[in-house]
Amino acid sequence: MNRRRFLASVPLALSCFHAGAVLARTPAKPGLRAIADSKSFRFGSAVDLQNISDPAACELYVDNVNSITPRNELKWKATEKSPGVFSFGGADRMVAFARKNNMRVYGHTLIWYRVPDWVSEITDARALRAVMNRHIKQVVARYKGSIDAWDVVNEPLEYDAPDLRNCVFRRLLGDDYIRMSFDMAHETNPGATLVLNETHLEKKSATFEQKRGHILKIVEDLVARKTPINAVGLQAHFRPGLDRIDPEGMGRFCAALKDMGIGVYITELDASCQFLKHDQGFTPAAYADVFRDVITVAAEHGDLKGVTVWGMSEKYGESDETETDADGACTKRINLYDDNNAPRSSADGVRQAIEAM
Repeated sequence: MNRRRFLASVPLALSCFHAGAVLARTPAKPGLRAIADSKSFRFGSAVDLQNISDPAACELYVDNVNSITPRNELKWKATEKSPGVFSFGGADRMVAFARKNNMRVYGHTLIWYRVPDWVSEITDARALRAVMNRHIKQVVARYKGSIDAWDVVNEPLEYDAPDLRNCVFRRLLGDDYIRMSFDMAHETNPGATLVLNETHLEKKSATFEQKRGHILKIVEDLVARKTPINAVGLQAHFRPGLDRIDPEGMGRFCAALKDMGIGVYITELDASCQFLKHDQGFTPAAYADVFRDVITVAAEHGDLKGVTVWGMSEKYGESDETETDADGACTKRINLYDDNNAPRSSADGVRQAIEAM
């Protein structure tokens, strides 16, 4: 979407979905959406279905983002729980919310190792390919014209290892299941942006450098075979006290993708406070550095297509029970607003990064 069309789509007053009411407020400072719109930049958030019926939650999204990612409503377990029986009620409500508020929708996700049991129990390669083809084409076709970007394959590698994940798709179809998935999605919507989404591609460690190398090899092979892949998604779930951003390694990775004509998205940006006892020097103000720096590295070295935070406010988030911090105060993933809907330093970090583009 060009700059003129993008800005023309932004209304003077934005509305929320809540029992037919129109809600509006003027924040103390312009929301992040105003900054993103001024740059014609896609800035989004993951959204849960209950959020779009909550007035306070709804207003945070309207003030801050021009794109949403349904967190769960487009996953296989939500859309096709039983063979060939599709359910789109939740996803339809999300798309309607986005349309009402002049937002784009980023689709998450078509092929992931977490599938209903009936898919995992398939033992015949031909049957699995047919099921995969039906699922991708049904979902993508329904939202053609409404969803313009898709995580086609999510997390093809193991979480903390550089190896391809031993999921049902790879067991029966081999490594080629990735190419098949992109071809199927493209056949259904040739205009959609198709993304390969993966974990830990922004972080410093020998293992994560190997993960970057493996993803680059996968992308190189797809490009050489003229597979319609447009971008790689960097999830960017950070764990201060455990993770560090790798500006050099991440920068090289983004630059290598750009050289191949492949863009990057930051798709699931958030942080954890569960490991802070391992880094006594980390303060709440430092979340600004985490959020700003990962966006800045991607923007400076790669072809950054957009950023999505994995939730807007901890008030509406789920408990993060990986480990308890020193004083027991941390219970949820760090987003842009805290449990009282007060802005965190992370919001300033995002603002700084987008303003610098």
